[in-house]
Amino acid sequence: MATVVVVHAAEDTLPARALAEKLRQAQLSVMIEKQGEELREAVRSAAVTIALWSPRSNTQPALVDEVAAARGKSTVVHASMQSAPAPEQFRSEPVVNLTGWRGEDDFPAWRELAQLVTSKAGVAPLPPPTQRPPSGFFQPGRPGDGAPAAAPRTPAQAPRAATPPPQRPQPQAAPRPTPEPRSTSAHDDAPKKGGNGLIIGVVAVVALAVIGGGAYYFMTQQGGQGAAAWEQVDRSDPEALRAFIETATGDARTEAQAALRALENNAYQEARAANTIEALQAFLADFPDSEHSIAARGRIAELESLPPTPVEGEAPASELTPLDPNLTTTDPDLLPPTATAPEPSTGPAPVPLTPPPAESEPLPEPGADTPTN
Repeated sequence: MATVVVVHAAEDTLPARALAEKLRQAQLSVMIEKQGEELREAVRSAAVTIALWSPRSNTQPALVDEVAAARGKSTVVHASMQSAPAPEQFRSEPVVNLTGWRGEDDFPAWRELAQLVTSKAGVAPLPPPTQRPPSGFFQPGRPGDGAPAAAPRTPAQAPRAATPPPQRPQPQAAPRPTPEPRSTSAHDDAPKKGGNGLIIGVVAVVALAVIGGGAYYFMTQQGGQGAAAWEQVDRSDPEALRAFIETATGDARTEAQAALRALENNAYQEARAANTIEALQAFLADFPDSEHSIAARGRIAELESLPPTPVEGEAPASELTPLDPNLTTTDPDLLPPTATAPEPSTGPAPVPLTPPPAESEPLPEPGADTPTN
């Protein structure tokens, strides 16, 4: 069985599958979804290589290089969809334009592509397209269209004529019509089965193409809406980033997650540089589940265990002179006659407050008798 390889972009996998299903009706072995060395190995043993060009594939240099390399190993046939031109280096080669094809057997471009592939692969061409039978849902049938003619009834099968009633009329049952014979010939059923199988195949291909196009359109629209919403998100607000990540998908969600991680790391570095309890607590309030939360809580505990920092201009508590509990400021002259003077302290004696004697009076010498009057 001849092998055909379809070279296509990853985004065109669904159309490539639909094309492969149609080509397999010509007894061809079709290979799709190959890349890199696996694709080059498949091309070496292929009779025909189909390059499927689209607005997504004709701008990929790697895919263009693969098709250019395949020209020396296999017969290359170019096909396009969505009115996409072939790359510049293949403009001089014929291209079959499949734009608008939905899997119909009688589509001219499909018949041209099938003829090229089967002739170059050396297999029998596809049979001519059959006329589509009318649909019972959308085209009302007419009496006699497609229905076998009823066999003439024999006299024995004809309903019996009513006999003249006797003198005493008796009720008679209505005659039953003889059922028409059903054909059991396998020759008669074969075309019907073949037609039904062809209809089912065409419907499956059309449904696959429609679903693939709808899925691509849906993903494109969703990606555009997600990118527009991402442009309006405040990158400096962690709550806004988390709310966007909950509903976003695709590339926009990946970018939002990266922005949230960068914001978390920057906030931790700023709080660590401030090295205050308030800054670290503010970081934990914004990022309670952060990977830096354990380190932040540990630093808060260390800061809380340190002594308070003295206010600028105020002497530290360790430099203040403690009060001596033995010192007293009680003046003995102010005590009443019956009061007992406190014991003198062992500390330095207080400075006497008695003024020195006048210079006109000489001081008495020690040990001299004080004169008496």
